[in-house]
Amino acid sequence: MKATVLESEGLYPQTKKPDPSLRNLALGILLQAFRDIVSPKKASNKEWEVWRQDAIEWFYSTETHPGSLLWVCEILEMDPKELRQWLRDYRCSNRDRRKEMAKKLVRFQIRH
Repeated sequence: MKATVLESEGLYPQTKKPDPSLRNLALGILLQAFRDIVSPKKASNKEWEVWRQDAIEWFYSTETHPGSLLWVCEILEMDPKELRQWLRDYRCSNRDRRKEMAKKLVRFQIRH
């Protein structure tokens, strides 16, 4: 089985962590995806449903381009399977559990 080669390879030396600004960008993308799922703004605005669906699709995408989940995970040194499991758990939880899970995201941080 051939390993997937991420399109962002070559943007920085593999022996060095990505530039902090690149890590901040990746973290911002991830946090926005979380926000689009757990706290849609202005429920009267129907766009939030589209944003939520886009975020869900983003979490399950197998794309490797910059901005994709796999790219974000590569930059942040995270396991996409764990993030997808979090999403499955969140979507299957009752309202109280979802609130608890969303509160934990407030403290979500990635060390540089």
